[in-house]
Amino acid sequence: MRRSTKKFIFFPRSLTGTIPAEHKGEFFNEITVTNYNRSRNLSALLVLVLIILFFLDYDNYVRGLWSSVPGYRYLFYGHLVFAIGITLNLFYSFLAKLNAEGGDIRHQRCFVLTFNIVTSLSCALVSTADQFIHGGITVYLLCIFGLAIVNFVRPKIMISIYTLSYLVFILGITYAQANSDIVRGHYINGTVLVILAIFLSSILYYSKVKDFLSRKTIEQHKVELENKNEELNKTNQELQESFLALDESQNMIFTLTLTLESKDSNTHGHSQRVSEYVLAIANKLQLNEADKINLWRAAILHDIGKIGIPDNILNKRSSLSKTEWGIMRSHPVRGEAICSKLKFAREILPIIRHHHEHYDGNGYPDGLKGEEIPFLARIVSIADTVDAITSPRSYRLAGTMEQAANELRRCSGTQFDPALVEVFLEIYESINNPEENENP
Repeated sequence: MRRSTKKFIFFPRSLTGTIPAEHKGEFFNEITVTNYNRSRNLSALLVLVLIILFFLDYDNYVRGLWSSVPGYRYLFYGHLVFAIGITLNLFYSFLAKLNAEGGDIRHQRCFVLTFNIVTSLSCALVSTADQFIHGGITVYLLCIFGLAIVNFVRPKIMISIYTLSYLVFILGITYAQANSDIVRGHYINGTVLVILAIFLSSILYYSKVKDFLSRKTIEQHKVELENKNEELNKTNQELQESFLALDESQNMIFTLTLTLESKDSNTHGHSQRVSEYVLAIANKLQLNEADKINLWRAAILHDIGKIGIPDNILNKRSSLSKTEWGIMRSHPVRGEAICSKLKFAREILPIIRHHHEHYDGNGYPDGLKGEEIPFLARIVSIADTVDAITSPRSYRLAGTMEQAANELRRCSGTQFDPALVEVFLEIYESINNPEENENP
């Protein structure tokens, strides 16, 4: 049959707390060590006090008070019982230390239990003897409140100890006190104060429980925080490694693109110039940083698909045949396929694929029209065309920026986005006519 786990004292669980099974051993060992150290120190102090009391008892004996007032003799017996119990308990503690290095926890618990029993019973006997002298119960009351404060003992155990000493106390004063009114007062005061001592002991014990639980919670949170920090540091390290790998892969692919351009003096620097144009448009449109980065990357990589185009087609001085033109027109799709393996390039794949689409739908590779064409791809299309016109080719000389502007005006609404054409022309006009843009 399973034992009930309900609290013996009627305290709300919010006050008592519940110690998890895995921490119970640690908690009870901790309070045992605390109680043991306190009880041992208090025992040594009580031995000194009892020695002084023995001198007073001897003085009472010399003055003949033992014969005239029997209570003084009984008081000596109470002191003697107390001294024997405390001394034997200390001696037991000494032997336990010799047999178990550092003191076994079971011996410490036994010492604390014995100390509480001996002290409470002895003080009950002393208060019984005092009924023949002063009729007070102060010693017993000081004892039970002192034990409640000094030691953190489980309420069930403390109630058992208090109940035993209370019975001895009640029987003693009933026998020793002849005045029924005083006895009745002792009954009431003793009972009320014993109950208060029990509640005080329980409250202090459960406060210790709450303190332990709070400490464990803090330690657990600390461990969790340290684990989170460790995971965060690990993730941060992995992220840095990923960024490093990203930078390396990005640099490699950019280097490959520039190497491709260097094969032909006519296209050397093309990607770099296109990137300057797209950033000028982006700044004019006040695009966010993410869009600017994507535009710059796309400008560098927009023609990377030409890696797979034979040199005799790329550098052909005469017009391309239908077959050759089909191969040339495949470079946006080739470029998308190449960059699809790169994490940093995933957001610019639509720009690479569609930078040759026309606003009227007559472009390639998918024949997208108007707003169907990605906005950033429409920007790259303008920049790419401007640099193509103003750069030399194997079959013609380089054109002027004015010729490029005229071509943009002519193809606005057919090949290019009219709104973006106007933006580029504003940039072009501001560069060529700075006086007209100055504030009056």
